Amino acid sequence: MKYSEWKTLSAEERKSIGWHRHPHIRTATLFAIVFAITFIIVVLGISKNSTIHLNRKPTAKEAFTMAKLFVKEKLKQPQKAVFPNNSFKSVIDTTINSYEVQSTVKIENDSGKMEQSAWEVKMLYTDGDWAEKNSWQVKNINIIPQP
Repeated sequence: MKYSEWKTLSAEERKSIGWHRHPHIRTATLFAIVFAITFIIVVLGISKNSTIHLNRKPTAKEAFTMAKLFVKEKLKQPQKAVFPNNSFKSVIDTTINSYEVQSTVKIENDSGKMEQSAWEVKMLYTDGDWAEKNSWQVKNINIIPQP
């Protein structure tokens, strides 16, 4: 029954019609069901993603990603730094959660020219989500300009 039809009914007719034929109750029920299903999907998606990050140790690529962030913090002009996509060397010891990552970065020197520098980061994975800085303890960062 449409709402326009509902408005034309008398009070007696409205009382005799069951709740399931009332237009506002049907609409509210449908919205409640859609909301409940959407909420469940979102909650399951978030919890599944969290457990993936928390229940395993970081890979070499993930350690490289975090090492780049730590190197950027040490640069004078981090916004102009250019890192290679997948060119890196890593030494990982998962028994003590030790990660050593080596790669290069192109940075702008004082005269405005781009120069390549090698860098090495030694860090420990403490625990938690690998994508958060507080899950890592940086032991050493070396940035060495190359001729």
